[in-house]
Amino acid sequence: MMTSPSILARFRRIGGSVAIRHHRRLSSAAGELIQTGIDEGSGVALLVLNRPPANSLSMEMNEEISRSIKNIDENYSKVQSVILASSNPAIFSAGLDVAELIAPDPDRLPQFWNSLQQVYIDLYGSRLATVACLTGHAPAAGCFLAMACDYRVTYAGGTVNGRKHMPKIGLNETQLGIAAPPWMGQLLVRTIGFRRAELSLAMGTLFPPHTALEIGLVDEIVPSDTEESSNDDALQALLPVEMKDQMMQQNAVLQKAYIQATRFAKVPFQARVASKMLTRSEHLEDMIAKRQHDTDHFCGFITQDEVQGNLREYVQQLKTKSKQK
Repeated sequence: MMTSPSILARFRRIGGSVAIRHHRRLSSAAGELIQTGIDEGSGVALLVLNRPPANSLSMEMNEEISRSIKNIDENYSKVQSVILASSNPAIFSAGLDVAELIAPDPDRLPQFWNSLQQVYIDLYGSRLATVACLTGHAPAAGCFLAMACDYRVTYAGGTVNGRKHMPKIGLNETQLGIAAPPWMGQLLVRTIGFRRAELSLAMGTLFPPHTALEIGLVDEIVPSDTEESSNDDALQALLPVEMKDQMMQQNAVLQKAYIQATRFAKVPFQARVASKMLTRSEHLEDMIAKRQHDTDHFCGFITQDEVQGNLREYVQQLKTKSKQK
């Protein structure tokens, strides 16, 4: 039995903001957490994570990701695919905001976790075909964001911001003294296979580009010497005006992501969404059914004294590394 796109209605959150419609670009203020560009002619939109310095996922960031996806879903019916990118060419997302986890507010903590669960529901279950543009690192929940997309394009490595750079990706939570939640770990299992996922979850492995491609964690690698293509003008029209200069460092990877996004947009909508939900609806329904249990488990785990000590030690290590640079 084919899965109808109407099943998506069960995974949508009530509420959300409505953006002002423009012909080609929906551009936010520079301080907005998500910058958005829309081209209804090509059927492609661009969402740019914009929470300096590392796009860490706070509750507000999670809520804005969900709001942005829902806005395009509900208000731009001609848009069929979305590129998810970062305003920082060196970091896609560093994962969860550790400030949400250390000595957490007991009232805010479950709300924070609920907001991350909602990103999973909204991104993994979106009618939109999503393409992750991974010029920068994607550890932990940054890797989750990428895995929740339909396609992942990464960078072979080169120079970013004047420094040598090779992006890495993976669920490395154990290196922080915590564990990936079951639904996130199972997403990795479905993406790269049981044994590779089992070992990488235990070791907290971050994979370089070519290894990530080999195991299926990414779908395409863009060499550092890739020349600009003929779709550059169309891509430039999507970029928020105030971010064009900083986004140009990612131009080659963005172009490849744009090409794949346009391919998705040309696939008949009903068939593409039904095929997507055929493989994903079971896992989305499982999340919804177990949502409260998952929240209770996370809140109980993260507030353990030993786990809190691990997180504080990790933050101290980051501070020490920062001083040594």
